[in-house]
Amino acid sequence: MIFSHDHPHAASPVPRSCPAEAAHPARSAASGGPARSGRRRRPGALLALLAVLLLAMWPVPAQADPPRSVTLTDTQAVLRTGALTEQLEATDFRRPVDLVVLVLDVTDHDLSPSSDVALNDAVLLHARERQPELLSADGDHFADGTVILALDPTARLLGTYAGEDVKLSDGQFSTVQDAMRDDAREQEWEAALIAGAERYAQLLDRPWWLSPAGMITIGVTALVLGAAGIGVLEGRSRARQRVDLALPRYRDILASRAGTDAAARTLPMDSPYAPAVLEQHERFTAQVDELAELHEQLPAAEERGWSWGLAKNDQNLSLQFSRLVTKADDLDDRILRTNDLLHRIGDWREAWEAEVAPLRDSLDALDKVLDPQDGTGIDTAPSEAEQEVGAELVDLSERARAEIGTTTSQLEEDRITPDDALGRLDTLTAELSATVARLRDARITTVSEDEEEAEMMREAAAEPSDSRHHSIRELRHRREHGTADPAQTFWNLSPLLWYTQWHHTAGASVHEHRNPSVSSSTTSTSGFSPGVSGGFSGAGSSSRF
Repeated sequence: MIFSHDHPHAASPVPRSCPAEAAHPARSAASGGPARSGRRRRPGALLALLAVLLLAMWPVPAQADPPRSVTLTDTQAVLRTGALTEQLEATDFRRPVDLVVLVLDVTDHDLSPSSDVALNDAVLLHARERQPELLSADGDHFADGTVILALDPTARLLGTYAGEDVKLSDGQFSTVQDAMRDDAREQEWEAALIAGAERYAQLLDRPWWLSPAGMITIGVTALVLGAAGIGVLEGRSRARQRVDLALPRYRDILASRAGTDAAARTLPMDSPYAPAVLEQHERFTAQVDELAELHEQLPAAEERGWSWGLAKNDQNLSLQFSRLVTKADDLDDRILRTNDLLHRIGDWREAWEAEVAPLRDSLDALDKVLDPQDGTGIDTAPSEAEQEVGAELVDLSERARAEIGTTTSQLEEDRITPDDALGRLDTLTAELSATVARLRDARITTVSEDEEEAEMMREAAAEPSDSRHHSIRELRHRREHGTADPAQTFWNLSPLLWYTQWHHTAGASVHEHRNPSVSSSTTSTSGFSPGVSGGFSGAGSSSRF
């Protein structure tokens, strides 16, 4: 996608200053004559100082360019690409760039997650094998104009890379990663990537008066006021941007609301999945009502003055509105999709695939479950108990694949009801979850040296996996069973995929417990392994979160 945006900034005329005596003759007379020279203010000097301070506060040059293109490669299927692409396309850089997002698993390239340059190497290998357009013609650097944000959710690594013409300094690469880190730790992958893109855009071609050195040159006062001004103006820009993106989606929600309400009313009430959807519809109704109240507080686009978005209240309002629109839009889709599936109408096949996808993700992760690598140096060989459970998982996975294929065919041919088809998926999910729970317990017994370590590993198991599916089966399970402690009653929508994430997290916890001085570092690491680089010297670095 190619954009061309021009944002000229018209300068407001500044009235010429006049001496205080001319402007206020009465004040001069009352004082008994002109003010003493030592107290006289110099308007010209004041205006010069004000101009310098305004330069320090001005956040961007006159031109602001969205990315020429945005490319998302998500090998781990953890991103919701539609909304993320919109946000990234709206990011203003100071020159055209090709923005690339890579979500990788370093172990897919036979790299150890414990290596500080594992993500650097994985990005390079991925570019060589799958996206050679990310590299320069000679293959020694990243392609000109290319900005790459990379992430490994499992190994907890994030990185930033760029072509020679748009690269940052090592310290600035690290600053971008710092901007991503908090959201990444909360598994808010989209938010982390958006934060990284925005920070990169702020730093690329930053005018000297916005750099720390420039601020010091201007002076402490200019530094403080400039930072405050930049924050205010950037907050204004983000607030307006959020509203501009959310408003069309809000109008779509209102336009389709009658259909959504009808879908909720016509759900087959004898279906065990209907009650969970009706609860979602109640939430949807409340959210739409709240959105209407928030929308009333938003000025129309043509009435939105230049200053709208500067105030903290405006920024909070835009954030509330944007987030609530996303939630309501998701619920809207979920209600319509579920109604289609339970009645086998409309896009019911797409809804069915969304229910099957978590199981398929699990089955695709079987090899990693059988031969996991936590990358921490405590990859203890599987015990006999683990091997026995692993063999059961192989048999169960083969049966699950066959069952999914058979059930899908029968549903297509109308030889099974949607409720029965979903019930079969529930059964397979429960069986896989129970088997994975036994594998987890066996692993804890194998690795832990005492009860403290065992408890650490169990607590790691209690962390939920990142789910993007919004499955009606998950909603039903949550409604009927609540949030039972998975250490006691384990159930996960994609249990084998969950196990691969838990294995690394639990192993890292034990490793840090045994080696307290070797905790995960957030220091940014540049460079590539000698065996991988082959003379490559592209710009970029990675760090842990």
